[in-house]
Amino acid sequence: MWHSLRPWIDWVMNDILPPNRPRMAESAVHLRFEIAGVTLLGPPIPWNADAVIVELPLRLPDRIRQRSDFSLRIPGSPPISADHLRRDETGERLHRLLFRLPTPPASVAAEVFWRQKLLATLRIPIQSEEEYLGDLRLLHPSVSIKLKGQYVPAQSFVSSQCQGLVAAAVIRSSTCLAPLADQPLTVRFENDASKRGESVTISLTSTQLAAKETLILAAPTRRPRTAGHYSIRWEVGSRGLLTQRITAVTPRRFLESIRLAGTRFIVPDSSGIPRAIRQAPILAEVAGIGPCFVISSRLPGAAGLLDCQITAMATDSINGNELFQEEILIRDGITIFAPGIIPSERLKTVTGFELRHRKTVLGAVSFYPVPVARFNAEGGFQPPMDYCWSPSAEEELSERLNKLMGGNPES
Repeated sequence: MWHSLRPWIDWVMNDILPPNRPRMAESAVHLRFEIAGVTLLGPPIPWNADAVIVELPLRLPDRIRQRSDFSLRIPGSPPISADHLRRDETGERLHRLLFRLPTPPASVAAEVFWRQKLLATLRIPIQSEEEYLGDLRLLHPSVSIKLKGQYVPAQSFVSSQCQGLVAAAVIRSSTCLAPLADQPLTVRFENDASKRGESVTISLTSTQLAAKETLILAAPTRRPRTAGHYSIRWEVGSRGLLTQRITAVTPRRFLESIRLAGTRFIVPDSSGIPRAIRQAPILAEVAGIGPCFVISSRLPGAAGLLDCQITAMATDSINGNELFQEEILIRDGITIFAPGIIPSERLKTVTGFELRHRKTVLGAVSFYPVPVARFNAEGGFQPPMDYCWSPSAEEELSERLNKLMGGNPES
């Protein structure tokens, strides 16, 4: 008799005379959202989320286990039944109640009921498209030019040397990048003169969508072929995030921008380790000497290849002989060109070195110190011998003038 009456008693206790009502656990209500197959924590909930998931931790008496007794109500909408009710392994009576609902068009207040009893009130904040795009930031943008198989960051480059380019930036949101799943993220490469260009669309992976920031790259299929100014525009939908500008120059313009920032000599010490010095030593005291030229470009953010030769300046037929030749990368920062050391016995008639590009002399460095002007009895001075002026001589002159004027030689 007892076994036949037990289901009826349970029904009475559960539906008519429940001794206990569900109680909220100490944990807070959790909000999540689904977008592009990825489930992420909120709030806020982006406007284009596929669904909103509300999860409540509840402590339920043994007799209250029916999912249909729970509902979520939003003003102006029909009640939403619970999607799932499962036991939480961390607690004996702790359960997790889940609701899955379409994304509201705006922020709303929702209420969770057990039958007609209010269990919780929560707010579902919705982030609008305008708010999200206004918070989106593009950081550390850069453009790299492909030169001889390697990519070099640049703002100015030689058009005939460019084999391709890549634009890179870090895109950041204070929430996540998931709303970009259905927002076209494009990079527009355009010639400022002809207004012709190419747009590249960037697709983010699920891992990138779940993050708050990520590195993005865009490479056009066509490279800049003519000299001029080019624009690179980063856009999300119809909203512009950032515009970069780069300049392609002719080989002649790049050559005109080259300057010799300094000269040194490379001399091995007693242990054979090369050292850079300003003035040339006595040949008989060293095993060899090598030229060192410090080169840069005046173009901002320049990157270009230059074919350089180093020739010997001498008093005999050796003059003009090419000692080194190398194609070097020159930037707007300094580039040190020190190709090697020449044995002293080969430099007996050599007076210095010249840095050349084909027939153009870019600079020179001399073995001999700056000549001193000597005054005669009449107040005049004897003209010094011919001397090849160099950046090292300029530095020495500035140092002597500072000492003469009582200034700081290091300034």
